[in-house]
Amino acid sequence: MKLSQNIKTFLKQLPLKNMNGEGVFVAIVFFLAKGKKDVEIESKTVKANWSKTLIGKTYNPGFAHRAQGYIDSCEKRKVCLTDEGIEYIESLIHSVPSSRTGLIVFKKESTHLFDKFLRGIFKKATKNVDITDTYVAGNIFDNLLDEVPKSTPIQFLYGSDTGGFVSKSKRFAREYNFQAKKSKQFHDRFIVVDGKGYIIGPSLKDAADKKPAILVILSDSDSKELAGLFSDLWS
Repeated sequence: MKLSQNIKTFLKQLPLKNMNGEGVFVAIVFFLAKGKKDVEIESKTVKANWSKTLIGKTYNPGFAHRAQGYIDSCEKRKVCLTDEGIEYIESLIHSVPSSRTGLIVFKKESTHLFDKFLRGIFKKATKNVDITDTYVAGNIFDNLLDEVPKSTPIQFLYGSDTGGFVSKSKRFAREYNFQAKKSKQFHDRFIVVDGKGYIIGPSLKDAADKKPAILVILSDSDSKELAGLFSDLWS
């Protein structure tokens, strides 16, 4: 992950108003360690980068103790990020507002983070969720789609069922506003949620598992064009 060279710019990416002091402490450690595990960071350096004006909270040495689990004490007055700490901050960075556009890269073995990002998008859907995916499986329903509000229409175009998708879709449709169609008329994978378009590199069933995954958030104009493409494919 490429980090801003400016601590203030980095912190402004985060939902600071909703974060407690120990969460902000972890975020600053993450920035100073460049998102890497086992990099030793002195507590006094965290304090030196703490801006009460920006963060809205006064620095407290107790934050380091309460952040244990996300960080470890590697030496006296020094801390290191843990895997949990890295995942926590990355999940906050990836919880972007719908107005953001651009590329997001999920490293390999970050399937949970990828799913969490999409679940955050799906749970806010009120008008539509349109999906195209070439290779699907039954795990998509429990991992992702059950987060969509039950009244929100879901239209799913798929290429091939690698196991369990068709059978589980019938059960899913009893509770959710869900329709699925098999089609060979598309190749690319993408999602449109309430008019916002997302291009997805891998199939949803195992994205960011053994290989990195990309997701591109489109602009309003590009989203509109993608929504039109989906409409043509569906009809």
